[in-house]
Amino acid sequence: MAEVQFVVFRLADQVYGAQIHNIQEIILPEQPTKVPNNPDFIEGVINHRGEVVPVLDLKKRFRLGYADYGRESRFIVAEVGAKKVAFIVDEVTEILRVDSAQIAEPPDMTKIKKDYITGVVRMKDGLIILLDLSKILTVEESDIIDQGF
Repeated sequence: MAEVQFVVFRLADQVYGAQIHNIQEIILPEQPTKVPNNPDFIEGVINHRGEVVPVLDLKKRFRLGYADYGRESRFIVAEVGAKKVAFIVDEVTEILRVDSAQIAEPPDMTKIKKDYITGVVRMKDGLIILLDLSKILTVEESDIIDQGF
């Protein structure tokens, strides 16, 4: 059995995970510069290590509320296609190693479209929904980021 590593994070009252191989780093949030005529869940852009990086609010994207940029909030900088994207989350809680056999199929009923969900890990204190950050954007939204930034 293969071991898989996930960055575990919180959005509202739910816990999610994303495979660590897509993630470049976890940084403190900063207020992004707004860019007009973008989908509402694209908060704007930041200058990160000399690169213009779009910031996506996962809570808005999944209709779970709005990012609050609180003390525990973090940006998860990930490679999405050929671009870097920063995802704002309420809190990064841990790096989790699980055996691939522990990953179950995604449930039929979730608040988030199943396209984004790769599976579920059952933990003693609840479920962790595993997201594929590379599928968060539709083709049109990816084109916006490719052209606009």
